[in-house]
Amino acid sequence: MRSSIIRGLHLPKVIYRTKSDLNGDIEILKIGKTIKLKVGGISQSINWDSPSCVKLVWGKVAELLKRETPNLKNVLILGLGGGTMQHLISHEFQNISIVSVELDPIMIEIAKKYYDIGSIPGHRVINANALRVVVEPRRFNLRKNSFGALIVDIFIGEDYPDLGESGSFLGAVKELVASGGLVVFNRIYLESHQADVDNFIEQISEPFSDVKEEVVAGYTNSDNILVYGRV
Repeated sequence: MRSSIIRGLHLPKVIYRTKSDLNGDIEILKIGKTIKLKVGGISQSINWDSPSCVKLVWGKVAELLKRETPNLKNVLILGLGGGTMQHLISHEFQNISIVSVELDPIMIEIAKKYYDIGSIPGHRVINANALRVVVEPRRFNLRKNSFGALIVDIFIGEDYPDLGESGSFLGAVKELVASGGLVVFNRIYLESHQADVDNFIEQISEPFSDVKEEVVAGYTNSDNILVYGRV
C-alpha cells in the first residue's frame, strides 16, 4: 500500500530557474499535468489546460467576463505572467482581440517558451510600464474609450505595486474603457492584505459604478479577490 501511494504522487520538478531584476527569483515547476510559474515563491500562472485551472483565479476571471460581458470583442490586460488568463479568455470568446502589457521582458520570454502565448489568436503583447501605457495610450497604438473590458493583474511576487492604487492610474484606466464596460482588479486576499484591499474597494467605488467583489479560493490559504465595476 505504501509503495503504491508513493508511486502515485506527483512531486514538483523544477524545469527552469532564473532571476529577474524586476521580479526577483522565478521558477517553473512541473507537477503532473500542471506547469506552475512561481515568482518570489508565489504562484503566478499555470498552463491553461491544467485540470485545476478553471477552478482557480484565472478561470474565474474568464467566467466572470463571460457572465458580465457576454459579447466582449476586445480586452486590455495589465500583467502577463504565463498568459493563463489570456489563453482562457481566447477560448471563451471567438475572434476576441487581446492586448497584454508586461514590464518584465524575462516574463514575456517565459510566457512564449513555456506557455505558448504565441498560439493565442488576436493577441498583442506590449513590453512597457503599465502606468505609461494607460496614461499615454496613443504612443502604443491604443485608443481611449475603446475596450469592452480591462483587467488589472499586476504583481511583484505577492506585492501589489503602488501605482495600482494611485488616482492618476485609476482615472487613466477608466478612460480606456468604453461606456458600460467592465474593469476587473485581481488582488491577493491573504490576511495580511485584507485591510489594504478593503480600503482599495472603497477607493474605486468613486470612479466606478456597481462595484462588487468575489473571493476566489486558491492553493491552501492563498485566496484572491476579484474587484470589478462598470465605467
